[in-house]
Amino acid sequence: MCFESTQLRIPDRPDLTVVLHNAVPGTDTMRKLEWLASPEGRRSTLRPVSG
Repeated sequence: MCFESTQLRIPDRPDLTVVLHNAVPGTDTMRKLEWLASPEGRRSTLRPVSG
């Protein structure tokens, strides 16, 4: 997956930075993120527990 990051400084708190990660346009990153967030994507990561 390909992301662009943007750092935002907090004026009142110079020790803090907010970092935003956005999908790079023209890649399939957004499609993959949407699938991971979907019920189908979450179900596919479940594994049976033996015991």
